[in-house]
Amino acid sequence: MQVTRREFLGAASIAAGAVLAEHPDISHAARKEKELPSPEKLLKIGVLTCHPVHHHLPNAWAPMINRKPYKDGFIHTRMTGMVLSHIWDIDPERVRTFCEEFGTKPVKKYDDMVDKVDGVIISDVRNGDYFPELSEPYLKAGVPVLFNRPFTTSVGRAKRIIETSKKYGTPFMTMSSYEYTKEVFAMRRKVEEWGPGIRAVTAFNYSNEITHDVHGLWLTLAMIGVGIESVSVNRTVKSIFERGTDVWTIKFKARGESPPFYASLHNTSDHDSNAWVKVILDKGTFEQSLWYLKSGEGEQHSQQRYEYYLTPPMHEFQRIIERGTMSQSHEHILEKTAAFLAGFKSHLELDGRMVKLTELEDEYTVQSTPDPVRYPDGFWG
Repeated sequence: MQVTRREFLGAASIAAGAVLAEHPDISHAARKEKELPSPEKLLKIGVLTCHPVHHHLPNAWAPMINRKPYKDGFIHTRMTGMVLSHIWDIDPERVRTFCEEFGTKPVKKYDDMVDKVDGVIISDVRNGDYFPELSEPYLKAGVPVLFNRPFTTSVGRAKRIIETSKKYGTPFMTMSSYEYTKEVFAMRRKVEEWGPGIRAVTAFNYSNEITHDVHGLWLTLAMIGVGIESVSVNRTVKSIFERGTDVWTIKFKARGESPPFYASLHNTSDHDSNAWVKVILDKGTFEQSLWYLKSGEGEQHSQQRYEYYLTPPMHEFQRIIERGTMSQSHEHILEKTAAFLAGFKSHLELDGRMVKLTELEDEYTVQSTPDPVRYPDGFWG
């Protein structure tokens, strides 16, 4: 079945929002009409890798999707049409504890879920070096994949996933939850109305760890689009795993007859907002701020946090499975990934100087966790 993919930011806002052409090499599996469960049945989602404690699946997505008690005892209403049904991880103990908590079924091999699930979530970024290998059998079989942010550890790995997705016509997504808040759509609408003459952008993101700067960066790009020339990061501490503050400077290319412009992203703490973005255009200035909501403040607060930040991207993944379309183009995903990695190169290797995205090597690798998982030699056979 041939599908049309549209740029997440909308064709009217920026040149990057043009309709994507369908890749000519589409497999039979991707072309055939997919039979979805009836409305009375839930979409089955496979879990592919899972940190036992400190990650999104056991602490956020799984309690919401499978309606299990959250750590404060709060139990969610049914918020999606999905259920986590199967799991694989290289660590059998991790699989055992996850199955006990959420009622999933284990499988023996990483590709054993291909004929058992409607979609797959790859969550544990400690496995980031292997995301292309882990996702390949599912993308080949037409099973959509959700990758946890910040997607991959290198541009080369991102390109491999994108090439497989295009070849087999299988959609995927990778996201910050900020990208699907209502403020993104409000800003995009205003940029469409007042654009394209952006003069400058300034933004804030609640982050003391550079690995969490991805939220502010991807939020900004979701609002105003891509088309980045270069990126720099100046940070108060050298280590990427120590707490500190920093500022990103992003130079955007000219858009049509409008000149190039800069965006600055400040990452620090603030008690009043999780993030905000202010865009200065020829016709005026528009700002959007994301609510400051943190977990552990009672049942009502937990429900609001899920409905505002965590449920919308899960709804989007469900739509991707049901409709077979991408919510962001391959080009947007590749550029937002490259921009994030370029910021690390600026900070770690170039003393905060600008890094052109065209000069970022495919093999330049950044681990967003201090303890990456290593698979044994010959594992992929």
